[in-house]
Amino acid sequence: MEENSDGGDGGNDVELLCKILQEGHKFFYFDLKENPRRRYLKISEKTSTTRSTIIIPFNGISSFLDLFNYYVNSDDHNVFSKELQHDIKVFYFDVGKNRRERFHKVSEASISRTR
Repeated sequence: MEENSDGGDGGNDVELLCKILQEGHKFFYFDLKENPRRRYLKISEKTSTTRSTIIIPFNGISSFLDLFNYYVNSDDHNVFSKELQHDIKVFYFDVGKNRRERFHKVSEASISRTR
């Protein structure tokens, strides 16, 4: 996951649901939140030195999970990177590999409404 400059967390945000998953030395936080403008899912990955966050609009969660499940359930080592555009965001799903493991990387970017 990549850093998010979108902010999502304002002073009026209410936490509706929070789940924490630990995998090795990493913690993953899944926070369903709501503010006066919208409801959204905030996913954060935290290690001892870094924290990365993506924010998914509520009405995009289903599409996001469909694509995420595609990667999780795929045994094919020839899985390609994909993009998911939703409203003013693009989520990038990439596959990587290092000496220890094969991994999936999810990042986001904002796009202009005029695009």
